[in-house]
Amino acid sequence: MIPLPAYKFGLIFRLVEPGDAGFILSLRTNARLSRHLSPTEDNLEVQRKWINNYKEREAKGTEYYFLYSDKDNRPIGVFRVYNITKDSLTSGSWLSNPSEDALIAAKTDLFLIELIFEELKVSKCFIDVRKDNKKMIRYHNMFFKRLAEDEQNIYFFMDREGYLRKHHFLSEILSPTK
Repeated sequence: MIPLPAYKFGLIFRLVEPGDAGFILSLRTNARLSRHLSPTEDNLEVQRKWINNYKEREAKGTEYYFLYSDKDNRPIGVFRVYNITKDSLTSGSWLSNPSEDALIAAKTDLFLIELIFEELKVSKCFIDVRKDNKKMIRYHNMFFKRLAEDEQNIYFFMDREGYLRKHHFLSEILSPTK
């Protein structure tokens, strides 16, 4: 596992703590930001309990929930990797406050895929995207392979080949202009 906190791309990445419950709840209960996620009860104590239960899964190495912030340590967003096995994991629960830095999504995504394929060394990453999230479906179609779909979601997976394509793409976006 990558040493945390990690300082990459002008952002700080660390594992979520119970004290982050208020920030996470503010993201998960924001109708615009969370419209493609499972509903969350607007209850701070319930969120804290969820995080405490998550910390047990973190200790077992089956799930990691990250918070990322700017250089001033202002929280920006969160994402998770879960269902971790020797060969695969699932990525999701990605939420971010709107920011003046349009590249935050690319920076976070690059950190995430490097974590998945270089640090955790899994061979497949699974993700599900709500069918009404057209923008993310177009994005994931570039690097992931479709596995299946149901009435609500499209299920994708990325292998090492997809990771290399995505890594190159994101690195190009983030590289300084020549």
